Amino acid sequence: MNEMKAQTLLGPKDVAELGFTLIHEHLLTKPPKVLAERDISIQPYEDTVLDSKEYAVQELKRFAKAGGRTLVETTPITYGRDIIGLVEIAKELPQVNIIASTGFYLAETFDKKWCEADVKYIANLMIREIKEGADNTTYKVGVIKAATGLFRIHPLEEKVLKAAAIAYNETNAPIQVHTTYGTMGDQVADMLKKEGVSPEKILILHLDTNLDKWCIRRVLEKGVYISFDRLARVRHYIPDEWKLKFLNDLVEEGFEDQLMVSMDAGRRIYWKSYGGGPGFEYIPTTIVTRLKEMGWDEKLIEKIFVKNPGDFLGFIR
Repeated sequence: MNEMKAQTLLGPKDVAELGFTLIHEHLLTKPPKVLAERDISIQPYEDTVLDSKEYAVQELKRFAKAGGRTLVETTPITYGRDIIGLVEIAKELPQVNIIASTGFYLAETFDKKWCEADVKYIANLMIREIKEGADNTTYKVGVIKAATGLFRIHPLEEKVLKAAAIAYNETNAPIQVHTTYGTMGDQVADMLKKEGVSPEKILILHLDTNLDKWCIRRVLEKGVYISFDRLARVRHYIPDEWKLKFLNDLVEEGFEDQLMVSMDAGRRIYWKSYGGGPGFEYIPTTIVTRLKEMGWDEKLIEKIFVKNPGDFLGFIR
């Protein structure tokens, strides 16, 4: 583990203290309804709104009881981020480190202000939220978030990626990039690397929504991190068994230093607190148990859930 510190909402934390980490999750969200209009999901818009701090604390308590210690909250500015609400949750449950995000979601979420904002303005906003605090507070974020669409990088999304690279070069903060159904990952990695971002600070998300070995290997060959973070998505017709076997294949091919796992439980249907499931304890309990049954030892579990996230999240000396 390196000697860097990660930036939690309650202050810097040695990466060695982060422990078991969910690298991509949501606690408080309120996405624009324009997404619901184009979303093919059978779930209603209300399912995407996470507005209960009480329920978030309940989920985090289950996560902590199962051994979880850090959660990266990746709700960006254009998806209803609530910094004050997240801080209140963090203070109520200080045994779980919460790392918040700056950045933007898909082009469809941009209002007039963000459509017109230039790269420099967005980059300066990201830098300010990392160095000084977000939403006119002193609470700092620890991750930059960007997003790309299905088989496309919209000009607005390209603008954010370039701004994210500028912010990285100023702060060394890590960058997570949403990919829609696992597409465009290699192009995103190339773009960010060309703009000066170290591959060790790039995480390409949601690649387990497209279990295409050729595509995923192309991303990994860029030297970046990837995450399998759509577990428990039974209704998406890709069972966890296939994803875990695929993940194990990547380990056997020598990519274990570049892999992370999460659940991206950004809908009420996945929270026990809202009457759904399997809840935030699913990864440290069920998934870790299944990986051990597949032959993973404690060293490999620690690599994927502790060391890799820690190395990625640390950027403060």
